[in-house]
Amino acid sequence: MKKNYQFLFLLFAIAFNVTAKEYHVDCTNKSLGNGSVSNPFKTISQAAAIMVKGDVCYIHKGTYRENIVPKNSGTASKPILFTSFENDIVIVSATDQVSGWEKYSGNIYKKSGVNLGLGDGNNVFFNSKKMQLARWPNDTDNDEYTLDAKYIDMTKGTYSMSYISNNEIPNIDWTGGTIHYLGAHSGCSWERTITNYEKDLNRIHFETLPDRWPFGDTHSPTRTENGHRGIFYLMNKLEALDAPKEWYYDTQKKELYLYAPEGKNPNNDLVEVTARVNTSEITRDYIHFNKLNFFGGMITIKGNHNEITNCMVKHGSDKLITNLSGAALSDAAIQILNGSNNTIEKCVLESGTVNGIIVSKDAEDNRIENNIIQYFNTIGIHAQLLNSSGARNKILKNSFYGSARDGVKVTGDDSEFGYNHVQKCLISGADGGLFYVTGRSIPVNVEVHHNWFHDAYGAKHAGKKAVGIYLDNNAAGYIVHHNVVWDIEWGGLHLNWNAVKNEIYNNTFWNVGHAEQALIDSWVPKRDGVQTNVAENTLYNNISDVRPWWHSGDGTKYRVDEKEFEGTEADNDFKNNVQFSTLPFSIEKNTLFMPLKDSPIIDKANKIKKITDGFIGAAPDLGAYEFGGKAWTAGVDWTPEGFAWIPGNDYEKLEFINKAKSKR
Repeated sequence: MKKNYQFLFLLFAIAFNVTAKEYHVDCTNKSLGNGSVSNPFKTISQAAAIMVKGDVCYIHKGTYRENIVPKNSGTASKPILFTSFENDIVIVSATDQVSGWEKYSGNIYKKSGVNLGLGDGNNVFFNSKKMQLARWPNDTDNDEYTLDAKYIDMTKGTYSMSYISNNEIPNIDWTGGTIHYLGAHSGCSWERTITNYEKDLNRIHFETLPDRWPFGDTHSPTRTENGHRGIFYLMNKLEALDAPKEWYYDTQKKELYLYAPEGKNPNNDLVEVTARVNTSEITRDYIHFNKLNFFGGMITIKGNHNEITNCMVKHGSDKLITNLSGAALSDAAIQILNGSNNTIEKCVLESGTVNGIIVSKDAEDNRIENNIIQYFNTIGIHAQLLNSSGARNKILKNSFYGSARDGVKVTGDDSEFGYNHVQKCLISGADGGLFYVTGRSIPVNVEVHHNWFHDAYGAKHAGKKAVGIYLDNNAAGYIVHHNVVWDIEWGGLHLNWNAVKNEIYNNTFWNVGHAEQALIDSWVPKRDGVQTNVAENTLYNNISDVRPWWHSGDGTKYRVDEKEFEGTEADNDFKNNVQFSTLPFSIEKNTLFMPLKDSPIIDKANKIKKITDGFIGAAPDLGAYEFGGKAWTAGVDWTPEGFAWIPGNDYEKLEFINKAKSKR
């Protein structure tokens, strides 16, 4: 009888192997093919249309200009897999190639009959590098974060909610072009179609801005801050096409103009334009992508148990924000719009004007782990390297680098953000943080632990308003422990409005502003005649350099407010937090932030259930590390190799420099 069972199992195994098929795809095939290794399909879409559970698609070397949309779902034991063949470099691109250029004028070339139909999503790439829409003033340093903008005129009568002036504006008809504006508050940029240009007044007109946030008196020319009323540049006119790396598209004539880098003839290089929004739309379950490269468009997921591993996405979310009605845009290099148990792991996401990864409120129990995500939100709106608003999502061991405003945002109930490395944000914007959230004064139970947050210094026009951990308006229920925050200009922690019931334990804060900058700031204005109040927050076992503990105020004046944290009338539970005039921890690379031998932070912390469990010695240590314990690190634990493009290495930067004292 036992032999019969073994025989039946063998038959089942054979049947499984017979039903699971392997398909091959090669874009160089001159025919459509049949999917075999000897006669592969020409497109990935051919395979995606017929693959079923257990099937594998091996994609051979080349660039595939298509959108992968799998028709069927896999299962837990038999997922559908799309992967490169052996070590082939495979690029799935949302762009089409443009050739046959003719000289237009000087170093400017023209191509007729080009159909760019994505509006604000139109882009031109030269050898995989994004070109700049024709503008004034020119982008002289090839750095989108620096803006290279002009200040608007501050003289009364030269600005309003519908126009700005500047006597340097070139004398061309800017009507129909676009103005990019970042206000004096520098919290959010906007773009508007230019409706009229008065050359005698050097004045740019646009549709009247709404009298509400994010416009109103916050991000408009009517606000004065940091000694100015905002900065701007103009773009999207052929007459402004006068520098290398610029392009212009005439929508009526369907003509594309390009001034290639170094004045090159574009016929000798690869020029591509965006043709599709997505490189893949996954609306099924158990779809796996491995060892693939994606260019020029988003990966959109609306399914369950899908996996994106060992992939690179470059320029996945590049678009303008012309006439955007709010402060945010939902596009991202990878967006999980709904579904659960999806995984993004060991991927590189690089370069985009808006978001890196979005995990929406309808996407729960997803995992974002061990990824490199850098150079996003160059445009300066409320966009992030990562924004997760769904419940129970886990964001672990990722390296984040580069954003004009906030770094990461995690607001979904019962989520976890741990062992991540977040740096170099607030590059051109202000009033944000490396970790930034808002809420509704309802606890969300988000755990933020064992992360490194550092290097947030605003640009000159933006003022000194870059924060480490920013629990902004009404944020509640964040458990923040064992993080290190350093080299920040505007405080290590902010709690605003009715921010309540947050728990801040065993964090290390150092160099978080000039000597008089408090470790914690709170903005508590009256709203609709009712006084807001930061209250019922618990802060134990944290350490910092010497500075005021807490400043609080209504936005016009800040003061040292002992009632926030000291005495019988204190609104918050503030205990056993200690400041030091000399470093109590190591700054050597292999033992960074570990307590020094005989350090005064050893065995000095209060015991906190689930927070200090497993301590060594008579009591837990103050701050983020335990003497004799593990010298934990944050960020990715691998080195990217074998992708279509060499990723930037900025995500690896790890410096401990007292910028607050040496520069401020």
